[in-house]
Amino acid sequence: MSNKPSIVDWIYIVGLSAIWGSSFVFIKETAPVFGPVGLVFLRLSIASIVLGLLFINRKDWLFVKDNLFPILIIGAANIAIPFYLFSYASLQINAGSMAVINGTTPLFAFLFSMMFLNFKFKLLQLLGIIMGLIGLTVFVGLESLEFEITANLAAIMGAMMYGISMVYMYKLNFENVKLIAAVSMLGATFLITPFLALEPLTFDGLNLYIILSTLFLAVLATGLAYIPYYTLIKSIGPVSTSIIAMLVPVFGMFWAYILLDESVTLTKLLGCFLIIIGVLMTNLGGNKSSKES
Repeated sequence: MSNKPSIVDWIYIVGLSAIWGSSFVFIKETAPVFGPVGLVFLRLSIASIVLGLLFINRKDWLFVKDNLFPILIIGAANIAIPFYLFSYASLQINAGSMAVINGTTPLFAFLFSMMFLNFKFKLLQLLGIIMGLIGLTVFVGLESLEFEITANLAAIMGAMMYGISMVYMYKLNFENVKLIAAVSMLGATFLITPFLALEPLTFDGLNLYIILSTLFLAVLATGLAYIPYYTLIKSIGPVSTSIIAMLVPVFGMFWAYILLDESVTLTKLLGCFLIIIGVLMTNLGGNKSSKES
């Protein structure tokens, strides 16, 4: 199976990139209000309520009981831990720096796929990932990057967790992605809640804009978006799914231009071009395991 993205897969990729394109900006603005743990708790708890009401039935709890350990692993590695790490990093580094670091997710997915899924090494894919990272750096601008050791390491760990968790989910190959999205969100909420004792939820500077931003992050960017996201992991694999991380800043620029009337520079357009070329190179031949090859 080549796992080459179909037209529907590309629609999911572009759609998720568009939704998540503004997330780093909203995280940057809401994390100081609620605190890193508080913001993650609010995002997860609201998303859990929405997904739970929509996709969890009474008969599904037997499935949850039989698969509790992998559900908690997915909730921790794919949601709770990276959410916290990026929220923490947002207090010390800017959104552009987080976007570049988050863009390393495909590299981690590529390495872990070879290690644990026996995916065949493809030079074209690796070059595509590197091209995308160069494009991200050009897009953001070296002068705009901020380096705070603790924050940068936290964001890198977040990107690594995304990479390994996607590989883990692909290996498990759960059938009902809607149910997995809902129960893993519940698991992540359960895991993050005790940490509120260490970093209590705050409401400094709460206003209507912050409330609406949080609802957007929770309902759309965290809750409903995880259904096509998990669908992509199942259908095209970790590497092809992870290239969303490189497209997110491109859509961030688009929304800033449309909604905030921010200017688009030639440097940013060059960065976008390199990112798109890198994404196409990464997905040109799909993914094959060495055993299948």
